[in-house]
Amino acid sequence: MDLRNEIESSQHDKLVLMMAQHFKQLGYSNITADITGWTKPNSIYWTNNPDKKFYPDLMCKDALGVLVILEAETCNNLNDEHTREQFRIFRAFANNENGRFEVVVPKICSGGSGRELITKYSNDWNIKFDNVWTPG
Repeated sequence: MDLRNEIESSQHDKLVLMMAQHFKQLGYSNITADITGWTKPNSIYWTNNPDKKFYPDLMCKDALGVLVILEAETCNNLNDEHTREQFRIFRAFANNENGRFEVVVPKICSGGSGRELITKYSNDWNIKFDNVWTPG
């Protein structure tokens, strides 16, 4: 289970809100986000395990109607099992829908680049992102 302290929860929600607003400015449609004030995205689950559901942080359609699944992660959750499980199913779902799977992480994690750190983990897990976002 994804357990964040209050500071991490706030940081996580700010990342999701930043991306929801960014996608809205780009003209994306059907934006759902798992934060207060937005409609929660639909759950995603493996066909053979419908009782174990995962909710992406954000889902939308780009200007061409392509599905975008976005997951936000804080530094402390980048390399945990729950994150890996979410990434696996969201990547598979995006592939199945001819969509994109993207992630947003803090710019700096543990004194280094958040982008480089999440890329290292995704390479270790053999999970590809279509885009990695970081704030400002």
